[in-house]
Amino acid sequence: MRRVTTGMTCLVLSLGLTGCIAPSGFETVGRTGVASVEGDLAVVWDSCGEEEIRSVVIHADREGLADDEENPEVGRWEMGERNREEKVFVPSAADDPPQLDPSRGYIVQALPAGEVENLPAVHFTLDEVAGLGPGEVLIGAEDGSVVGTMDDLADC
Repeated sequence: MRRVTTGMTCLVLSLGLTGCIAPSGFETVGRTGVASVEGDLAVVWDSCGEEEIRSVVIHADREGLADDEENPEVGRWEMGERNREEKVFVPSAADDPPQLDPSRGYIVQALPAGEVENLPAVHFTLDEVAGLGPGEVLIGAEDGSVVGTMDDLADC
């Protein structure tokens, strides 16, 4: 795996979760990542937890926000059975696709159905995703982002 410096580490989401370390009371059971699938942004995840992934949420990052402002939610989608089985979601294929600004950073997280398990989020830009090679995944990590593979997503 190789490290990518995003300039933003441990981003706080409006949900009160951090983008890199599971908050108190949560158990980290995998990771969220992003990849390029035929040129489209794909959200991928792997979990060894017992809870199914219920939804995927994308927030804009904190750039330009005051300390008391929440990260704007760009979109939230409930996952169907096929998404859960394949562990992939392509936002542009959704009924309500997000309008992502290429000059902005984003945070995405796959959310388990319960209230105990956590898959940490990943910070990304569309340029970072476009620069990924075949089979590469940008994965959120405690000190930035890591470029790895699907096999690197599970953190059990």
